[in-house]
Amino acid sequence: MKSLKEILDERKRLLEEKKIGGRLEQATSPLAVRLKETFSLSIELNKEQILATELARSGKSFCLVGAAGTGKTTALREIVKEAAESLDGTLGSLRVQGTGEYVAVPPIAVISFTNVAANNSRKAIHKDPSLAEQLKYNITTIHNLLEFAPVFFWSDTLQKETMRFLPRRDALNQIEMQSLVIEEASMVGLDLWDKLYAAMQEGTTLIFLGDLNQLPPVFGDSILSYALTRLPVIELTQVYRQAGDSTILKNAHHILAGESLESAPDFAILPCGTVNHTQLKLAASLSVTFPKWIDSGIYDPEEDMVLCPWNKRDLGTDAMNKHIAQTLGERRGAVVYEIIAGMNKVYLAEGDKVFCNKKQGHIVKITQNSRYFGATPKAASQNLTRFGLYQAAIGEEEFLHEEDVDFSNLDLDAMIEEAENRVAEASHFVDIKIDDTGEIVTLTTMGDYSQNNLSLGYCLTVHKAQGSEWRKVFLILHRDHNVSLCRELLYTAVTRAREGFVLISKQDVVERALKTQRIKGNTVQEKIEYFNSGVALNNEVRILK
Repeated sequence: MKSLKEILDERKRLLEEKKIGGRLEQATSPLAVRLKETFSLSIELNKEQILATELARSGKSFCLVGAAGTGKTTALREIVKEAAESLDGTLGSLRVQGTGEYVAVPPIAVISFTNVAANNSRKAIHKDPSLAEQLKYNITTIHNLLEFAPVFFWSDTLQKETMRFLPRRDALNQIEMQSLVIEEASMVGLDLWDKLYAAMQEGTTLIFLGDLNQLPPVFGDSILSYALTRLPVIELTQVYRQAGDSTILKNAHHILAGESLESAPDFAILPCGTVNHTQLKLAASLSVTFPKWIDSGIYDPEEDMVLCPWNKRDLGTDAMNKHIAQTLGERRGAVVYEIIAGMNKVYLAEGDKVFCNKKQGHIVKITQNSRYFGATPKAASQNLTRFGLYQAAIGEEEFLHEEDVDFSNLDLDAMIEEAENRVAEASHFVDIKIDDTGEIVTLTTMGDYSQNNLSLGYCLTVHKAQGSEWRKVFLILHRDHNVSLCRELLYTAVTRAREGFVLISKQDVVERALKTQRIKGNTVQEKIEYFNSGVALNNEVRILK
């Protein structure tokens, strides 16, 4: 196995041999010849990408970081190819996502925190036909790799059987992988990393991929923060632009430089008139505008995403989700249910797009919960809005009035015991079909309806959008978002879009975001230092086994 010094010397020889423009045509070393012959998509690697592939082939662990358009996807595909070839035909076992089936595969896995990120990696890697055949099942989520599954146990607090998702792979039942490539590593928190680390075999090679220009994680320390300080770091800096490139990529790098944005058919900037509207007025205007965009084909709620900096207030994700769901529900004649889950009330309909436990899905069925004992929900109706109000009179509402109850034979002790047993129940069952896997998830208890577990799926915060990608993204920025405005937020939102981006904001708000840089520094080392500011790097967080 080559040492890091030998790899760097080889890279130096390649750089001396190659022509101007990044071509390897004059290179005669074995590495150059092999790269030229095996790149099925006619890709020419730059010096940083070559170093990354050599480290992967040599079984070295490292971090690869780079901004949008700098070739991380290209590097990922070639890194995986090199790492797979170095495994010498050995095999491991892997569970096929969405099934209980196990298959024999090369012992390398490309893993992500979200299904969307895993799907994006799969599309990129499987562009190479040889990798599509060889690594058909090897690109998955961390949760699938660890085989998270429901585990039922008795709760002394609730005095009933409850369920929790736990990994089947652990220190006593380790995963059969020799090499792991972790995409969007900044999204992986230490709690999940601890489980992954315990399930790893001794000597596992780890490759962390990320973008230091995106927002830092909001949920606490990520494993990338620790990996960046303890492993070699390769930064991709060369931006690849070909004829026909979208304005999205150009503007992403304008944002990083604090430069003005360009308007184009695929990058629209809408100032929303000349008046500085309040959040409430702008939200009301957008609630009328989005239906028009649906009719004209500008906005597709199934393919596109609306982003906001916050969850709360009139322009937060909660309100915008309700506005969009209300419009779509009215068009299909949806019956809206008031679902009571403890102190929380949500208004949902069959057909709604939702995020459940960070997975995108659609509601397929809503039924009353016979075990529920609590306040009576409002009557389900097409006239009940997502804001909990009736749009028009629908006749007598079927609430339970005190004078309708016969109190003569009530057993108060029995009622109290029954209430205690049902205290965690929600008023309705909601069945959700997960888009990626087709599995049906049923919500039954108060906790299932918490904002951390369930939300309508038409609008997300920029933080929660990290690692995902949509056809078109609509970003709403208002001067009231001042505390959150920065380049990193704008950059993260822009780089979620594949084909089109619409920025709904006044010019002065955009300029404020462009002038504010949260992750300080111009070099990768400076950014790493800032990225890790406040992180307890003396924590006993282990990276390699």
